[in-house]
Formats: sequence, C-alpha cells, structure tokens
Amino acid sequence: MAEADAFPAALTGTLARLLPVLSKGQLHAPSAPFDVHQDGKLLRIPVRSYYDREQLLTCTQLPGDAGVLALCLGTRHHDGHLREACLKQLLLQERAWTVPFVVHLCGEYVLEIVQGIGAALPAWNAQALARYLRENPAYVETLERRAVSYWNCYYRRRYPAWEDYPGCRAMAALRALQALTPR
Repeated sequence: MAEADAFPAALTGTLARLLPVLSKGQLHAPSAPFDVHQDGKLLRIPVRSYYDREQLLTCTQLPGDAGVLALCLGTRHHDGHLREACLKQLLLQERAWTVPFVVHLCGEYVLEIVQGIGAALPAWNAQALARYLRENPAYVETLERRAVSYWNCYYRRRYPAWEDYPGCRAMAALRALQALTPR
C-alpha cells in the first residue's frame, strides 16, 4: 500500500478502506514517488496512478475524507483530463493535507490544469500553502524549472514571454505565498 506514504498517518484507516475499492481494475501500481515534507513528516506521493477511470470517479463521490483521498490520488492519474477533473473538485476542499497534490500540478504540462490552479491560488488555503512551500524550498525550485521547461518546449510560440505564461503566474503566486510570514 504505497499510497499510504502519501498522506498523514491519521488517514491510514480511511485509506485502507478506500484502496481495495479504488484498486479494482487498476492497470498497475502507482509509479515511483516524489518526496516532500509536510509538518515535518516525509510524504512519498506517486508521480502517476493508473486506477480504472470509472472506479476512481465513483470513489471521488464518497463522503468525507475517503472522497477527498480519491480526488488527491486522481490528481496523479495518467489521464490529463481526469487529473483536471479531480483538481477542480479538490480546489473546493480546504484540508491542509491536500496541498501537496495541488502544488505538484503547478509543474504540469497540461495548460488547463496550470490555469485552474493559477486562478484558484489567491483564495485557496493560503496559510497551509505557505507552510508547505516554506518546508519544501528545493521542491518549489524543481517545480519552477519544470514549468520553464514545459513553457520552452510546448508553449513558447503561444506565450513568447515567460512572464505571460500561466505557469509563470502560478509559480509567482506560489513564491508570494512562500514568502508570507508565519502566524
């Protein structure tokens, strides 16, 4: 149950009940994780998940934390349209433990995902975001390099100036949050 390493220990029971349902029809196990810290704890979040689309969508409708856990894992899905759909619903949540799943998408190559996050960031869970970003400065730098790389490779013609690219604006919003003084 590698997915258990992606969430705080307090969610282990809910995740243990969710995964057997979510994993029905799964193509294969989630891919190698990326490591981040949240509240001093190491999280190992899958880069990609391969759950059955319909099974995942069903699980995202579960009440409480189970549905939100499914949304988080859906943001790692191999299908960009499904990642985007899960993100839209996840941005309606204010749980601090969802922050790593949203932030990681700022380094996405799917423009609609980056635009959705950029639009939501100013009003979404600012204190939890700021804590997380301050705790992971090297990771934020990696996300920014990834955003620059995707801009350069796929979007430079559409956005000749880096400053006009939605990924740049999303990263600037993250950097501003990262600089917030802790309360």
